Amino acid sequence: MNIYVSRDGQTFGPYTPDQAREFLQAGQLLATDFALYEGETEWKTLSSLFDVADQPIPEPVVEHSPAQVHPSQAQPSATSPVANKKKRVRAKKGAKVKMNKGQSVVVTQEKGLVSRIISTIIVFGVTCVVVCGAVAGLYFAFPSKVSPVLQKFGVSFEEEKITDENTQKAKVQDPANPLDMSLNDEDWQRLRSTSVILLATDKGDGFRVISPPEKEQGLNDDDLEALIPISSRIRTLDLTYAEITDRGITTLSKFENLERLYLEGNKQVTVQGINHLKNLKNLTYLNLVRVKLNDELIDLLISMENLREIYLYETGLSEDSISRLTDERPKVFVNGG
Repeated sequence: MNIYVSRDGQTFGPYTPDQAREFLQAGQLLATDFALYEGETEWKTLSSLFDVADQPIPEPVVEHSPAQVHPSQAQPSATSPVANKKKRVRAKKGAKVKMNKGQSVVVTQEKGLVSRIISTIIVFGVTCVVVCGAVAGLYFAFPSKVSPVLQKFGVSFEEEKITDENTQKAKVQDPANPLDMSLNDEDWQRLRSTSVILLATDKGDGFRVISPPEKEQGLNDDDLEALIPISSRIRTLDLTYAEITDRGITTLSKFENLERLYLEGNKQVTVQGINHLKNLKNLTYLNLVRVKLNDELIDLLISMENLREIYLYETGLSEDSISRLTDERPKVFVNGG
């Protein structure tokens, strides 16, 4: 069964259990997010739903001043032999922790000359690293402005072509099974500029494309155009709560091998836009949850003979219209809410 995820009053999904686990492992979803299986009513955290143990939060260590020591644990007089003996022990062992009825008292000796020198060297080294990093960052960001300043101090850089592999991995996740995919530099750079999550299908015969759950990073119409060079390999496209309009749906009409399409929460999509999907002969799954539509959609869905699953709750469609769809297409699973 599919899973819905809730965070800060917003609901995401539906996702398959495998998708939810992948998002959880990738950090897109959190173990503290609430989730429920489709058809259930009780929300649970993802950690309990998938039996994932949360890491315990370490308790802070509280230091107490010597004044908090119980009188019964008071130190001997400085002139007594016991006191002198304890001073010699502290001089050899450095810091010493005493326990007093569940409280800890930390007694430290004054830093010696060697410790001060080591501390100074560490602080100086860290400062140099930070300064060098800042200068290098400014150079790569504004080479034409920073380079003349550095040359005055006798520092020069040779221009090199830098490949940002880390950014490439963060933006586009290569599929586990390398596919025969060829993109020119322009198309590859354009694909990297989006926030798309690109995964291989279970069979390894194509891609699953997922829009990030965060609203501010959702794919838009222009991002869909960046997917056109690999459109023939896209089998699943999850655009839940993205920023897709009818113009983007027109772009999707070129994804000839698309099988599953999630448009949940895209309130700018209309029946006129969805009409462009009728030529997708391989489309079997269509999620239109929370997309505001009208009863004209029913005739269109009836004409899309390859559909096998349709989700329509909170779309504004009347019960009579949904009933007519189920009557006309009895072999299609229709979830009208």
